[in-house]
Amino acid sequence: MAEMDIYMRRRLVALGGLVLFFILFVLLVKSCGGDDTEAPLQPTDSGATGGAGPVALTKEEYIAQADQICAPANRAVGALDPADPDAIADEAQITADELASLETLVVDSTERSLTRFMSAFSDLVDALESKRLATQRGNDLEAGEAQLAIDTAEVDARTQGERYGFADCGQFLDAGEAPGGASEAEPGAGTGTGTGTDTAPSTGGVTPTPDATPPATAPDTEPTTPPADSGGVAP
Repeated sequence: MAEMDIYMRRRLVALGGLVLFFILFVLLVKSCGGDDTEAPLQPTDSGATGGAGPVALTKEEYIAQADQICAPANRAVGALDPADPDAIADEAQITADELASLETLVVDSTERSLTRFMSAFSDLVDALESKRLATQRGNDLEAGEAQLAIDTAEVDARTQGERYGFADCGQFLDAGEAPGGASEAEPGAGTGTGTGTDTAPSTGGVTPTPDATPPATAPDTEPTTPPADSGGVAP
């Protein structure tokens, strides 16, 4: 019986040693891997203050920077040769780049006119691309439909742009058109300030008299006709 008690105690001691070893092993593993498993995740909110997002502009700042983008784009399109078959492709690329640059600007408060302006501008870019493809395929019908869409989008963008306060954005030019339109290329036309080509001013249908003195009236007496020759005999 005593031998059995000694045997059982030895087994308990051995089992306790294994349990203690296992506990020490688990603690060692956790202490070595704790830095990797318990490190907190860092927030990645890009809209927080000090982030890399664009800075919101006031309306006045937004208009000034937008017009600085639109003005050279307008001049670039106006400088294109309308007879060049690649003019529509160049215009489409210039306008698409212009829109992409405008989309990088952020204003601190939006207005309905600005939202509509950007929507019309996007429609214009799509219509120009449609005309470019139709012209490339030689499809005159599709090119004509695209031109109608271009004209409509330009009118909408111009109206909304002026309503918002832009000076240059929305003032689209056609290829070969100078800023200010064709009338700027004809100074003095119809203004009476030309050199030798002006039209005389209207006087209400009454022709002015160069001299106020009436002309002399010829006498009512008719000139005396000399008598016919009667054979040389004096009367």
